[in-house]
Amino acid sequence: MELKDQIEEMARTFTALRSDVDAVKSRDVVDEAKFSKMADSVTASLAELQEKQAKIEAALLRQDAPKEAKDAGRKELDSYLRDGLVPDGVKASKAEGIEIRSMSTSVNSEGGFLVRPVLANFMVTREFETSPMRRLANVITSASPQMDVIIDDNEAGGRWVAEGPSGGETTTPAIGQKTIVAHKYEADPRITTEMLEDGYFDVEGWLMAKVSDKVARAENTAFVTGTGVGTPRGFATYAAWASAGVYERDKIEQINSTSAANVAIAGMIATQNAMKEIYQPGASWAMKRTTFGEVLKLKSTDNYHFLNLTVAPGNQNVDMRILQKPVTFFDDMAAVGASALSVAYADWRRAYTIMDRVGLQILRDPYTNKGFVTFYTYKRTGGDVTSFDAIKIMKCSS
Repeated sequence: MELKDQIEEMARTFTALRSDVDAVKSRDVVDEAKFSKMADSVTASLAELQEKQAKIEAALLRQDAPKEAKDAGRKELDSYLRDGLVPDGVKASKAEGIEIRSMSTSVNSEGGFLVRPVLANFMVTREFETSPMRRLANVITSASPQMDVIIDDNEAGGRWVAEGPSGGETTTPAIGQKTIVAHKYEADPRITTEMLEDGYFDVEGWLMAKVSDKVARAENTAFVTGTGVGTPRGFATYAAWASAGVYERDKIEQINSTSAANVAIAGMIATQNAMKEIYQPGASWAMKRTTFGEVLKLKSTDNYHFLNLTVAPGNQNVDMRILQKPVTFFDDMAAVGASALSVAYADWRRAYTIMDRVGLQILRDPYTNKGFVTFYTYKRTGGDVTSFDAIKIMKCSS
């Protein structure tokens, strides 16, 4: 409200007050009750008049204040806002008789409780790479904890003879046996009953998915690098044939890469050609993803890249091939380096057998540990090389 309007309003109020006072003075024409009511009205009007008068005086004071006083006030306000100083130059937080209150999201008692975080409607999950042996190998289910596989890897003896009597007994082929044992892998996670009841999403389902993924990756690793003691036997743990092209049971032929601590075109070609023709139709490459990156760099002297990357019609999946054979990433294989077994080439269904005795079992136990629910999870599986002629491994040169 402008100063002029305030003065006019005060005048109107004063006129009305005078009328009320005159009425009070003539109390002889009114009774006692009416007089009390009029007196209360006059008192209220006086209080309102005093308030308006105070506002007018404050407005006049602001208008009449000298420029120096206004400048000093602005300076003090600026000093307080910038440095927290009161007029005497002391920090406001330390000045006697001054209490500073402010709101902050970083301190709960100063307003932080009023700012609530928003929970995202998605979960960020770390992905783990693995070696998908189950997709390539021969997988069977057994009713027994172990399975014996007959290995027929020998041949009968024979000879050319002249007309007449027999030249005598020839060599009878020997047979061997491979035993695959089911080994047990377990997980024993526990969740409080309160977490299962109060979790905002399906905690139990999430945990079971995590455990199942861990079991699958653990067995895939064992199929590649397992020692066979308490675990499946991995194909990368077998010793090499003593001589190139000379078959030995319980050993795998290793081909030199011809490149120091790396892959090479000559080594890849030699590895593929070491495989007998009978196994070639079902053969494919296995290597670490980073090893495939090194293969991508390979080219001959005329810059001809010997691998193929094609997109299958109708979808966006890249068909990765080396020397016209598919490539599968095995994260558990060794990276390229001196003497590393970095690349495998095999007819996997003939070369490796996986035996499942019992699939993934989950026992939900809310009784043994009161207040907790235990999800005891286990699986019994085994695996081993069953054809030592159907797999070749390229070894990086030292």
